[in-house]
Amino acid sequence: MSTAANCHVQTPSGLPFTPGRRRVVFTPASRSASNMINNSRVEYCFIRTCIVLLRLIGPASVIYTLLAAIQIWFGSGEEEEWLLRLGWGWEVWIVAEAGFRLFMVWFRRRLQHEAVHPPVQTEEERKAFFEKLQSELNDPERFLSGWFSGAHVDDIGREDIVEFLSWVFFEGRTTAAEVEELEEYTAKLEDMLGRKFKAGRGTAKGLRLTIDPIEIDCRSLLWYTLMMIVDTTTHIRMLLYKYEYFGTTTSRLGVFPPRPATLISAQKSPAKQMSYWLRPHTSKTRHPILFIHGIGVGLFPYVEFLHEIDQALNPQKPNHDEGQVGILAIEILPLSSRLTSPILTRDEFLTQLTQILHEAEFKTFVLVSHSYGSVSATHILTNPCLASRVASTLFIDPVTVLLHMPDVAFNFTRRKPKYANEWQLFYFGSLDPNVAYTLGRHFHWKQNLLWREQILALVDAGVRVTVSLASRDLIVDTQAVGTYLTQHRIPDPVVKRDKTGHESMTLETERNGHADEWKFRAWQGQGLEVLWYEGLDHAQVFDTPGSRARLLNVVVGYSLGEAPARN
Repeated sequence: MSTAANCHVQTPSGLPFTPGRRRVVFTPASRSASNMINNSRVEYCFIRTCIVLLRLIGPASVIYTLLAAIQIWFGSGEEEEWLLRLGWGWEVWIVAEAGFRLFMVWFRRRLQHEAVHPPVQTEEERKAFFEKLQSELNDPERFLSGWFSGAHVDDIGREDIVEFLSWVFFEGRTTAAEVEELEEYTAKLEDMLGRKFKAGRGTAKGLRLTIDPIEIDCRSLLWYTLMMIVDTTTHIRMLLYKYEYFGTTTSRLGVFPPRPATLISAQKSPAKQMSYWLRPHTSKTRHPILFIHGIGVGLFPYVEFLHEIDQALNPQKPNHDEGQVGILAIEILPLSSRLTSPILTRDEFLTQLTQILHEAEFKTFVLVSHSYGSVSATHILTNPCLASRVASTLFIDPVTVLLHMPDVAFNFTRRKPKYANEWQLFYFGSLDPNVAYTLGRHFHWKQNLLWREQILALVDAGVRVTVSLASRDLIVDTQAVGTYLTQHRIPDPVVKRDKTGHESMTLETERNGHADEWKFRAWQGQGLEVLWYEGLDHAQVFDTPGSRARLLNVVVGYSLGEAPARN
C-alpha cells in the first residue's frame, strides 16, 4: 500500500497533498489558452466568421493573382488598369497564398493513398478478438447500426457486412482463402441478431476509417504563420520554465511552418523522429512524469499545467538528498496543426520512446495523457516491457476506452457540425490535413482500444489508474465511459437527430438507482478511480487553475507514492 494512499504528505514545495480531498493549494499561474469554446450565440458567430475568412484566403488569392496576370499580359498602360492595386507587399503575400493554395490542393490529393496497415493477425487472434468483441456488446443490432451511421439493420446487405468485417479483421486485405472465415463471422452475427441479412447490398454504408476517403480542408499561409507564432510562444514559455528541448532533424527542419526557436536548442534527441521537453530527474524516492498531449496545437494549452506539476513537486531551493522529479513531455507533430512526416507506427513509437526513457533515466514513471495521447498511453500499457515501468497513470479525456463503439469515430469524422464547439472541432481538428491523414490512414483501432479488463489487470499488478472525464465532452460519451469503468455496464450506440436533422452519436446505458454514484466519490489514490467535471467540454479542464487543481493533486500523489508491488 502506498504512502500517498494512507496519510497526509507534505510535498517538497510545501504544497499539501491529502488523499480524498478535492482541492490542492498551489501558486496561481496564468490561465492557459482556451481549448474548446462554449455554445453561446456570440461564440458561434465568432467561430463561423473565423472559419469563413480563413477559407476565403486561398480562393480569393488565386482569383486575384489570375486577374493580375491577365491585366499584366493584356494591359498596355496604367490608364487601362481595371484591377485594384494593393501595394507590392500585399501583392507578394497574395501571390504566395495563391501558390500555396495550389500546393495544398495537390497535397490533399496525395494523402488519399492507401493506408499502410500493420501485419494481419493470425486466425487464432482474429477469432479471439471476435469473441472478446461479442462479450462486450449489449445489443448487437444497435452496435451494427452505429457502425453504419445509424442505419436500420434491414438496410444493411450481406455484402455490406462482409465488406465491413473485411476492414475489421483484415483492414480490407482479404484474400480468397479468407472469404470462408468472413462468412463464418457473418453467420455468427446473424445468430446473434436472430435473423439473416438480406442478399446483396443495402443502402447503408459502414464506417471504415482507414479505407474511406479522407476529408481535408486546405489551409492558408496565414494560418500556418499563426501556428508558427503559437509554436514560438510555446518554446519561449517552456524555456522560461526551465525545460530543456531535445530536437530531431524532423522536428527542426522537416516540418512546416518553420520552427526557428528550435534551432537555438543544441540538445539532440536519442530517438530519430521523436522530440521532447525535459526537466531532468534526480530523485531516488519519487516517480518522474511522462506527459503525452492530444490533437491541437502541440503543447501550447498544457504549458501552465506542466509548470504547476514542476512547482508542486520540486522546491525552489533543491534538497540534494531529495533530488528533483523529472518531467518529460513528448511532441507529436502530426497532431499539432503542422505539415510533417506521418505519425509513428505503434512499434516505432514504443522503440523510440524506450530510447528516450533510457537517456532520461526514467526507470519507472507516472504516465499522464490527454485525449488522443491516450492512444500512445494504451500502446505503452499494452506493451509488457514498458507497462512494467508504469507506476501509475492518469487519463484525461481519453478516447481509447469503449473505442470498439462507433461514437468517437462518427463524432470526429462524420458528424456535420451545428454548434460552436462542433464547428471548432470540425474545422480546426477533423479537417486539419495531418490530423485527418493520421485518423484516416494511421488510426488502427484494434491496436488502440483499451478494454476494462486490461485496466483492471494493471490495477491488480499494482498500477493505480485515474480517468478524468468532462460531462459535456463533444467527442466521447463520458457518462457511458464512467459507468463502463466503474460498473461494467455496456452501452449501446444511438444516433440522435434533432428537429433540424442534425445528427450526433451517443452511447445509452440502462440506468439504475446508483448509476451516478461514482461521480461523487472522493479521490483516494488507490486502484481505479474516476474524476468527474460537471459542465466542462473536451479539454476545458486545462483552462483554469481551479479545474487543473484536481489533476495536479493526482499527479503529485502518484509521484510521491511508493513504487507499487508487482504480482
